Amino acid sequence: MQTATARVLKLFAEFKSEYGDLFEYKKHRFEPARAREWAVELLESGINAEQYQHGRYQAVKNQKYPVERAYDFIQLCKQGQASEYPAAQSAFNTACQNCGMKGDVKRDWKHEVVYETANRIGWGVLASATEYYFKTFQEIYEQVVSEHKNGDRFVIPEERQLAYEHTPVQQGTAASANIDAFLAKFGSKKGEAV
Repeated sequence: MQTATARVLKLFAEFKSEYGDLFEYKKHRFEPARAREWAVELLESGINAEQYQHGRYQAVKNQKYPVERAYDFIQLCKQGQASEYPAAQSAFNTACQNCGMKGDVKRDWKHEVVYETANRIGWGVLASATEYYFKTFQEIYEQVVSEHKNGDRFVIPEERQLAYEHTPVQQGTAASANIDAFLAKFGSKKGEAV
């Protein structure tokens, strides 16, 4: 904890050096007590040393103002990293599209957490959902992602992954003869309207 607090105090010193008067105006937000709070939040967020350095660089070199909240700094640390999970908006669009499909068609859920969120909300609700429903979806989706990160596993059943396949019948095969015999009962041949 002391090491993390010392790192944050060093970061605050970099802010002071980089931002000058902008820092001085809000120096009450960068006191040692606040550094301890930041250290706790940084440790709880689980960011690693490489992420911390990325965030530090972003905060010092690419911002117009010093970053005042640990949450914002953590977002800078994680910025630009690929996530295992689809973004909430993309997950919402995928869930709505898949829930609106009829019949046994292939549904590409992108990730099992999207499927689990759709199940918790209800397919009927998502099939007719508008953008106004996104906030509700996002809350449930973030909960499902959190559960997945903590070790819960969700499975997309095989029957929900059915793909429509059609293999044309080849002339001269047993299947073709059966179809011809069936159609002959109705006075038509394969390919003609019944």
